[in-house]
Amino acid sequence: MTLVSEISEFELIARLENILKLSSNIPDAQIKFAIGDDAAVITPNSKNQVITSDALVENVHFIYNQISMYNLGWKSLASNYSDVASMGCDPLAVSITLGIKKNQQVEDLEKIYEGFTGITNKFGGTIIGGDIVKSNDFFISISVIGQNNHTSTLMRNDAKPGDLVVVSGELGSSAAGLKLISDFDRSLYENEADKSSKFIPFLTSHFKPEPQIALGRAILDFNITTCTDISDGLIRDLSNICDSSNVSSIVNIDKIPTDVNLKSIFPNDWIELCLSGGEDYQLLFTGTKNKISKIQKHTSSKLTIIGQITKPSDPKISLIDNANNTINFTQKGWDHFKES
Repeated sequence: MTLVSEISEFELIARLENILKLSSNIPDAQIKFAIGDDAAVITPNSKNQVITSDALVENVHFIYNQISMYNLGWKSLASNYSDVASMGCDPLAVSITLGIKKNQQVEDLEKIYEGFTGITNKFGGTIIGGDIVKSNDFFISISVIGQNNHTSTLMRNDAKPGDLVVVSGELGSSAAGLKLISDFDRSLYENEADKSSKFIPFLTSHFKPEPQIALGRAILDFNITTCTDISDGLIRDLSNICDSSNVSSIVNIDKIPTDVNLKSIFPNDWIELCLSGGEDYQLLFTGTKNKISKIQKHTSSKLTIIGQITKPSDPKISLIDNANNTINFTQKGWDHFKES
């Protein structure tokens, strides 16, 4: 094993660049020059381009010894790709900055870059450069440029009263995975029989989420205009749509899609995990009944109608169950600047 402090910056860059050269992903023709000069060169020919940035900081977003370095690379880029998906775009170019500690192992950083190439191989995009700096805290900061050739992009600000509220996939699984590694005795999920039947979906959702790139494109094709990704929890992200669109919403908690084992494993916590857990990286969107019906017929993605947009009211989001009982819930979701 080699420590970062034992080699030069340029030796480290060369080793990480060698990982990228093993990628099977073919760069888009718009990427004229990536790594190797003062800046990358892109000649865009798409109608719309979006740019998003996100950062993961050790002991804030992840615990170093609780995640594999490959999965850390994958997940840090997946969160950015999910933003691109929520805009109805494909990833085009990626810039990565690492803040590294002198006692980190070079091999760990190489594994992180293998995670980066793993997700670009599957979902597209080219790593065009970035920066490496010395830091007291390990962090990964990523910017992604996305694109589409549609007449528009998906936004948060066009939900209308009467629209249905729809989510993709299942909610609460990533938060359940985090709860497993944080609160439970590891022996609960290290048993192979239990892992295969109960816990693996939660851990996979938390450590290796999949951005909904294809679905984002599909719903835009069916003239959906309002969408976001579920990164900070359903309530927080739906509140963002409501705030941007000046509307309110009713959500039926019994309609929220979950893993088959979520409620039995977390009987006291499943509602909180679904509503405010975050990092599901599923898509949350609104549209008329006719549009939603067409999308459901033409996509293989799991889509669930969980509620409806209403006229502005207080509270902004009302929760009910199948019996039409009002559900009181105060936890809003992830906020970087508030104590949990």
